[in-house]
Amino acid sequence: MEYIQLSMDDYIQSKNDIKNNLGTIVKSFVRIGWQLSRIDKSEAYKNDGYNTIFEFAKAEYGMDTSGTSRIMHVYEKYSVPGDTPELRDEYKNYNRSQLEEMLQLPEEDHELIRPETYKEDIRELKRFNRENESNPDNLLDWKNARTDEEKLQATIFEFWHDNKEILNAFYGENPELKELAERITPSGSRSYRKGTVFLMFYSLETGILVKIFGGEAVKMTYQEFFERTKELFDGMAAGEHTWENYFTEPEEETQNHSDEDTAMDAETDDQIPGQDNIQNHPKYMPKSKIAPAQKTEEQKYNEKQAKLDRETKRKLEEQKDEEKMEHLPSDEPKKTKQLRMAFTYYDEIVSGKMTFWFCKNDNFHIGDRMDLMEFKDGRHTGRTIQTEITYILDDYTGLEDGYYVLAIKVTGAI
Repeated sequence: MEYIQLSMDDYIQSKNDIKNNLGTIVKSFVRIGWQLSRIDKSEAYKNDGYNTIFEFAKAEYGMDTSGTSRIMHVYEKYSVPGDTPELRDEYKNYNRSQLEEMLQLPEEDHELIRPETYKEDIRELKRFNRENESNPDNLLDWKNARTDEEKLQATIFEFWHDNKEILNAFYGENPELKELAERITPSGSRSYRKGTVFLMFYSLETGILVKIFGGEAVKMTYQEFFERTKELFDGMAAGEHTWENYFTEPEEETQNHSDEDTAMDAETDDQIPGQDNIQNHPKYMPKSKIAPAQKTEEQKYNEKQAKLDRETKRKLEEQKDEEKMEHLPSDEPKKTKQLRMAFTYYDEIVSGKMTFWFCKNDNFHIGDRMDLMEFKDGRHTGRTIQTEITYILDDYTGLEDGYYVLAIKVTGAI
């Protein structure tokens, strides 16, 4: 680690600068990371008797170890080289949560991320990498595709299988390319993955970024995407009922037929609905929809309002994430949870052999206290282990939604 020297005045100024900026951490997290890094490299925290930067940050500002580490790493990875609290130009439009999520991505995957990318899409990319790294058989098994081209085409096929309404609109309404792109990404960005292929959809201007595991990201235009779609579906296109025509099996007729009907059926038995006249197959006929040019002002307004509502929801979610950082962790009231514990765990935890606890989400935070009450034969034995939560793992393959792994530190036993 690079060493820098801070005078006592510099050290005090750095401490005050961190404290002043913690109240506006959304805008100042890079500056805080810069000051923490300077104090760490100079080991100036020893002036106050601390052994590490994490001990310093916890005592002075109530910052937990993982939060301190993330803020410092964001500064060190994305800032302009040198002793300055400035983000590099390519990262200036990203928010704190995006940059923190990107810390765990390989450098080449940054090509897939844009300022409008959802935090959840970045997490989905991390899960995609993790699952393919742990299962190398995926490289061969995805749809039995031998080449990258086949894998990509198989993924586009699955995308349309999962997006019925947009596929039907593509063939039924013949909308402009821009409108189709907006239907796919109504909020500006969207991810989709199958097997070893990851797609990141953006606006019509930005296009679609494609990653096939083990390779670098490449750009694909929406024009190319829809040309590939036509290669898959044009042979069985049925207007606004293309999805049903391609992905559903026709139901057998149960009603009685006249001889004439039977003869007609015999003539068309070998035909696939959509290859002859779609009107000969009323069960596949689409419901009547209004073409874009025929929509009333009210209908156009409702569509625009729905799009605005989706965008507002996204911004509110991001704002909620940012507001969580507006307050010092020490401002959060520390809670004490009381949980039942089987008697078989008591000695393991007290001795330090077992340093974690697995449970369903109960609104835990790092620093909360947790009392594990020993139960045997359905009754509390009177013994309780007092612990403090030091880390929370909630985003890992294999964990069911709503469940956490808590790292715990024993603080007492009664």
